[in-house]
Amino acid sequence: MTSFAYYMWWPKHTFPLSVAKILRKGLWAESDRGEKDYQLALKHYLDALQECDDLEMDPLCDEYTGVQLKIAEMYERLDMVDEAAFIYNEIATLYLSVLKADPNSPLGRRIKGIDHRAHLIQKDLRIALKLTQLNRLTTSLCKAILITHLLIAEDEVRRKLGLPENSASLIFGPESSILNGGLLYLDPKKDPTAAAAAASATTGTTVTTVGSGSGKPLGNDVEATETAVLQANPEAWEPFVDEYFNGLDMLTVLCLSMGDITTAARIGFSKDVQMMLADVPVDKRLLSMCNTASVLYCQADLFEAEEQKLRKSFAVAAGVDYDKLKAIHDPLQPISVSGTEAEDIRNQIALVVSPSEKREYEQIVASKDKLIEVAVTMYEAVIAGAKEVQGTPVVAEIEKPAALATYGLGVVYLHLSQYDKAERLLREARVRSRKCGYDELIEEIERELKKVFSEREIVQRKASVEVRN
Repeated sequence: MTSFAYYMWWPKHTFPLSVAKILRKGLWAESDRGEKDYQLALKHYLDALQECDDLEMDPLCDEYTGVQLKIAEMYERLDMVDEAAFIYNEIATLYLSVLKADPNSPLGRRIKGIDHRAHLIQKDLRIALKLTQLNRLTTSLCKAILITHLLIAEDEVRRKLGLPENSASLIFGPESSILNGGLLYLDPKKDPTAAAAAASATTGTTVTTVGSGSGKPLGNDVEATETAVLQANPEAWEPFVDEYFNGLDMLTVLCLSMGDITTAARIGFSKDVQMMLADVPVDKRLLSMCNTASVLYCQADLFEAEEQKLRKSFAVAAGVDYDKLKAIHDPLQPISVSGTEAEDIRNQIALVVSPSEKREYEQIVASKDKLIEVAVTMYEAVIAGAKEVQGTPVVAEIEKPAALATYGLGVVYLHLSQYDKAERLLREARVRSRKCGYDELIEEIERELKKVFSEREIVQRKASVEVRN
């Protein structure tokens, strides 16, 4: 926290002389010349905070917070993590109480204007990120911390964008979809890199499948309602743009670690659109889209598992051989099923499956297919976006997202048993990765290429046996 506290808080502000005198003693004690005596430094910083209180300094001001941060830092250096967390919680509690207060209340009047409020939100998000780091082993607590503080920032962004109060959440999207229900639609003409990317953000039926708040399939009957076109407006996220999107990234990771892939997908999808509106550098946007596409693909895997579970229950109910049923849908299965036998199996299952079970199965399959479709669209959008900025100063930074997207497409087509396309894409990803020094991705590419060769050989061998028979 040394660089965090010193460079982010202290140089821009002037301390009262009596406080500055004590702070210099603390800085000396924790320096090499002071033999890094953190215990002594802590004593001086506690004295400095007491002096601030005696001078009746506003705890909201950067100077006061800067002293608190130095105290928390010393606690961390002394392995007194609980004491450090108490300081950070104290700061966060104050910010929350002020930022959530009625503007006309005594607490609300402590905010001096729009710029001051935005600055407090920036500081609040920094503290939230630090608290998340300290509590990283308790994921549910970290998730609650981030959501609480990010929603305050979201409210500020919504006001600056002019969104109505009843419009969908910028972070999570509406209950039934991510970008429908009056949320974010882009004008790709305003951004040379957004044309392809916007395709994955403005296709109503594609997006609605992803946004189920419950994680259940939505089907294809959800339509967009009352959409609004918003232009890029970076000022809406200033000055907390970095903290805000870092918080969303961390929240996405937490949701994934907790197995909540649906929420992770909703956050990722919404974040990609917000990054366009916030005019975030193109390399960061493309990388974010890659990550979102990967999350969508993971969610498709969950639906596929549900599909297989239902299929097995149908086989048991119909009294058919489940291995043969699997072989109908999976070319990698070792046994073969003739067309006539496959039709007989389907007919037997149709006799025992109820209309509601059939609808559930069809919706799960449709949701899985739609998620894969969206993931492919987003990966392709990243590659197209990378081509759009060729010859610009950011070309070096976009090589990794382009390589990652090409690899992701290869993995998807391998999963779909389209082996020639998968091999071409994975080889292209390997070339891109070598070009930009993405060594860790090359290892993954080689592993996936081996799968391509192995699976294609199995399918070809099986096909040749079927021809001979």
